[in-house]
Amino acid sequence: MTISSDEELSKAIDEASALVQQIQDYVGRDFSKPAKLRFPRGYLRTASEARQRVGFLSNRTLRSNIAYTLQLADVQHWILNRTDLSGMAKEMVIKLQMFLLGTIVESITKNYLHGKCGGNFCKRTQYLLEAGEIDEELKLDIDWLWGLRNNMHLFQLDNIEWSSTDYTIANHNRAVRAFRHLLAKLGGS
Repeated sequence: MTISSDEELSKAIDEASALVQQIQDYVGRDFSKPAKLRFPRGYLRTASEARQRVGFLSNRTLRSNIAYTLQLADVQHWILNRTDLSGMAKEMVIKLQMFLLGTIVESITKNYLHGKCGGNFCKRTQYLLEAGEIDEELKLDIDWLWGLRNNMHLFQLDNIEWSSTDYTIANHNRAVRAFRHLLAKLGGS
């Protein structure tokens, strides 16, 4: 069935959702049954495309590892945009997106400033600001993203994440904009 209208799209979503639920109702958490759905082709960017986004980095291995991490981010982005996941599960997918973006930003700044500025993440962002490579707003955004990335250290969290307001779509979008802006400033896409 080819979808050619919003009405057909709505109907297809309802039918696919009902079938997926029927599969889940039947197999539950029995992972011995062959119940894998085909992930839609064409959504994930290729590793080559992702490597090109960070082509300004000198380390070939790092460019590839970032590319594979961006593919994982694409999988999570699909889950956020093509499912009705909600509540804490959705917030944890957003948290993982921020973790991945923060980790990539960390690696980018570390490699980009190799031999120019060592030290911790905030020293590197301060260097980029003082060198005129980023502006104050971008520095604030990537430092904020780094702070959220550090929430991966569960033993360091003071609060229960259930009460956190950090993992929202608005904050997810802010993190993506900061990442894209950093790439643009440093010569990527």
